[in-house]
Amino acid sequence: MNKNNVQKNNSSTQNLMPINEIRNNTIILKNGSLRSIIEVDGINIDLMANEDQENVLRTWQSFLNNLDFSIQILIVSRKANIDEYVSNVEGKTADLEEELLKTQVNDYVAFIRDFTTNNQIIDKKYYVVVPYDPFVMKKSVFGGQVKDMFMSIFNLNREAFSQDVLLDDKEFQKNYQQLIVRQDTVLSQLQRLGLSAQLVTTNDIIPLIHNIYNPDTILKPTQTKEF
Repeated sequence: MNKNNVQKNNSSTQNLMPINEIRNNTIILKNGSLRSIIEVDGINIDLMANEDQENVLRTWQSFLNNLDFSIQILIVSRKANIDEYVSNVEGKTADLEEELLKTQVNDYVAFIRDFTTNNQIIDKKYYVVVPYDPFVMKKSVFGGQVKDMFMSIFNLNREAFSQDVLLDDKEFQKNYQQLIVRQDTVLSQLQRLGLSAQLVTTNDIIPLIHNIYNPDTILKPTQTKEF
């Protein structure tokens, strides 16, 4: 494949993505809208007492009802790779002096290998996408449809791919500050729920986006839900 064909393929791929730039831990879409992503550690509500379950659900409902902007819940499922873990365990086995302990560790490693061969170990990651759509908001004020305000980062309409809005530093900073207000609101509310949440930084956004747009790296289609 010659250089021209490679450039053509790269250009075609970029045209299929609504993302224009990633900076300051923020995704800038082609239509000028901004997105930040918060990673949230999941909790197993089934293990909670009934009263605690009701409190969590009540707090979550209150959180959603009090938001004055849309958010998107993103769940990414992948087959967990435990080869490195098993290799580390095997490496430490060589330092063991007691033969009985060595045998037990080897049996454990054999069990893990057999179990993962016959059963898929699923690793789930949970994200909240926080939007700020200055241009969409302006459009809605002047007669646009309200539903246009609820475009998500991974499910945008055709217009979002064709637009190419370039933000200067002043305009970016103004919109970025509005996004930060929303982002901090979501972070504080998630912490009220007892959830561990942290902002996904630029270095982690890039591989996340790559994996989402390369389905072969994901066990099953990414699940999204908008609120």
